Amino acid sequence: MTNTKVGETKVEGTKTWNDNNATDRPKAIKVELLQNGKVIDTKEVSAASEWKYAFTDLAAYDAEGKAYKYEVKEQAVDG
Repeated sequence: MTNTKVGETKVEGTKTWNDNNATDRPKAIKVELLQNGKVIDTKEVSAASEWKYAFTDLAAYDAEGKAYKYEVKEQAVDG
C-alpha cells in the first residue's frame, strides 16, 4: 500500500499600478507562472480582466509527495 499526497491548488493575483492613473499604461501585460523555478504557463492580463489573473487546477505535490513552490513573475513591458 502506498500513501500518496494528492491535491490541487491555484494561484491568483491582480496587477497593481503605482502610477497616479497614468494614461500611457500598456494595453496588456504578461505574467508567468513558475513551478519550482521553471515557467509552466503564461497569461495575458489587461484592463478587460480588471488586471486579474488566475492559474487553476495546479498540482500541489510532486510524485514524491513534496509540495511544489509556485510564484508569478511579470514579463518586462516595452517603454
